[in-house]
Amino acid sequence: MEIKRNSNFELLRIITMLCVVATHTCAFTFETPGFLGKFYTYYYTFGLAGLNSFFMMSGYFMGNRPAVSKKKIISMFVQIIYCQIISLIVYVLFKISGLYSSQGITTMQIFGIVVRFYIVPITSVVYWYITVYMLLLALIPVINPFLQKLNLKGFIILLLIEGLIWYGFSFVFHYRYTHLQRAVFFYTLGVFFRFYANEKSLKRLLCSIGLFAVCYAISVTLFYLFHNEQARSEFFIKYLHKDIGGSQYVDMMLHYAAYIIFSPICSILLFEIFKNITFSCNIINVISATTFSVYLLHCQPLFNSSIKSIKLPSAPLSEPGKHIAFEILSWVLMFAICSAVDLIRITLLKNKIDSLTNKGIAIIKEKFYRTAEIQ
Repeated sequence: MEIKRNSNFELLRIITMLCVVATHTCAFTFETPGFLGKFYTYYYTFGLAGLNSFFMMSGYFMGNRPAVSKKKIISMFVQIIYCQIISLIVYVLFKISGLYSSQGITTMQIFGIVVRFYIVPITSVVYWYITVYMLLLALIPVINPFLQKLNLKGFIILLLIEGLIWYGFSFVFHYRYTHLQRAVFFYTLGVFFRFYANEKSLKRLLCSIGLFAVCYAISVTLFYLFHNEQARSEFFIKYLHKDIGGSQYVDMMLHYAAYIIFSPICSILLFEIFKNITFSCNIINVISATTFSVYLLHCQPLFNSSIKSIKLPSAPLSEPGKHIAFEILSWVLMFAICSAVDLIRITLLKNKIDSLTNKGIAIIKEKFYRTAEIQ
């Protein structure tokens, strides 16, 4: 059974993925002085909150199921393979045609790309989200029956435990399974929304928007101060008349407040906002269906470096307004190209791939049951 696409959540997927693309391909960072550094923080903060909401969406739509279909998992693997093949083709074509103007990729870099993206793409550090999502899907047959039996009080206790221990402590101390614990926490939140907080109203929407605006502003400030040492020092000198920005305790508190408190709150409010906005738009649904491939392609070094070698208008950092305008143009272009590549798969190949997948699953089932009967 396919997940029904709700345009409100699909729009959130698109906006979030555009922010992720911007974060990964931007020419400036938190440390960039002036408005550019602050601007980077705006969409970084939104993108992080949106990624957490992705896990909440999974819980919201899949929390009442016994397991994830084999077809969905195989489809994700096929999509990964497709994007890797396309990346290699694009890189070769750009090199042959002379369009590839970026600095050449060394032999060792090529070897690393082959290992990470073609041999073990699921466990690639760059594709951490896919690794975590696959593990989450594997855990759903265990998680869902447990969550479905919880009453309201049990859910609240579980969320407190997950939020404080599984997610909070692991993120602060960088435990090995931090991202998986993060995924389970927000997945559980999504299931909670489905079972106990699924009401929709204009009042809830307006309250969520107001609270999100406040929490988002605080979150942006915390992220900027945590990641920009100079801004942190200036902030404390201005308001406390002394520089305590270099203190490890101050850094730890900023880190905890930004990543563990306000970012999750923003994620929850963002989810609540889009849950209360109900509309239908096929164009949004179609574009949103390509966001997984957008993530795969723009993170692929061969594809990314090839597309970024296309000469676009640019402006120096000394002209922040023009520079941001050209940067936004490049982000939208990267998203559009990646989306178009996946639309080719959906339009021309998806039915054939689905047919082969169904045949493969049928053969596996037939052989499995025959073996079981013999035994």
